[in-house]
Amino acid sequence: MSNNKITVSLFNNKGGVGKTTIAWNLGVSLSYLGKTVLLIDFDPQCNLSIAVLGNEEFAQHLYTSQEFPHGRTIKAFAQPYIQQNKIGDVFIAKPKDKTNNIDYDIVPGDFWLNNFADILNVGTDVISGSGLYRFLLLHILVNEIEKQKGIKYDFILIDLPPSFNTLVRAALYCSDYFIVPCTPDLFSAYCVGLIGEVLPAFIMDWEQGKKRYISQNPYDDVVPLKGQPKFGGWIFNGFDTRKKVGTNVIEETGADKAQYTFIYKAVQEKLINNLHKKIDYKCVPDFIDAEPVAKIEDLNVMAPDSIVQNIPLKNLSQAKPTRQNIGKGSWSQDQRNLMYKIDREFDRLAKYMIDFFPYY
Repeated sequence: MSNNKITVSLFNNKGGVGKTTIAWNLGVSLSYLGKTVLLIDFDPQCNLSIAVLGNEEFAQHLYTSQEFPHGRTIKAFAQPYIQQNKIGDVFIAKPKDKTNNIDYDIVPGDFWLNNFADILNVGTDVISGSGLYRFLLLHILVNEIEKQKGIKYDFILIDLPPSFNTLVRAALYCSDYFIVPCTPDLFSAYCVGLIGEVLPAFIMDWEQGKKRYISQNPYDDVVPLKGQPKFGGWIFNGFDTRKKVGTNVIEETGADKAQYTFIYKAVQEKLINNLHKKIDYKCVPDFIDAEPVAKIEDLNVMAPDSIVQNIPLKNLSQAKPTRQNIGKGSWSQDQRNLMYKIDREFDRLAKYMIDFFPYY
């Protein structure tokens, strides 16, 4: 693979697995390691935008006027592109937190994305081949941002809704990789199996449409390269730990360790094996196996505090706790240690992506 930008979707049909928090903190770590990063909030709930920008700043981006008839969110580009077949306006924003001079951009989401999901039609646009570029909106958007803003991104991270809807399809068709966060519960193992069943169907639909499209457009140099997302690994997120009796070894609690085993087995047997069997291109790179690419412990009150203050984990220890810790003037040493430990895990994951993703 060339040294072009790498687009990664954070994807799981299950809600509450930490996609937004992971996308945010992973983007921060990639930026910390010197990479130019763009976050795209492609979830109609807009939690990533609220976390990164803050409620008030995000509300300003949603505000419409004669100057900004579609606001200053992803809608400003997407609605004209879809409804009028023209390039819309591109808007990016900077994070509210500027601690440590970590710099990255975000395309703010919009609640209108629910309507956009209804506009996209798999049968008419994808399978028939007549509207493939409607599903490549994010690819076109990023290219326009780079062209208009004079920026070259190394990594684009996309936060997605917990579903298999058309927004998810569109993001995956534009992605080089997808990463699957999972929490320690039975539903995570079940949803991993669903991904192994559904993703090959997504790819089959794209291949049908691509074949029809290329027969009429043999010199197109974009469509043939899209619709081939690769599995970038899974993340074990939100588990609890304890010290092993008689030792200083920290390990998952018994219940969470059991759930880890279930998810591991589902990743190997129902996701990786299915992707190998049912997808023609190499969807699972050689450097990927059933082991998680990161293990992120439960942050407890620190996770909501991070979002309330619009401060990513890397910088949270420098701020005072808010209402989640009423009566406490500072973080405890145990909390600081956990922040540091998990931040290092995000840095390790970012380094892993830098070392492997661009060259496969």
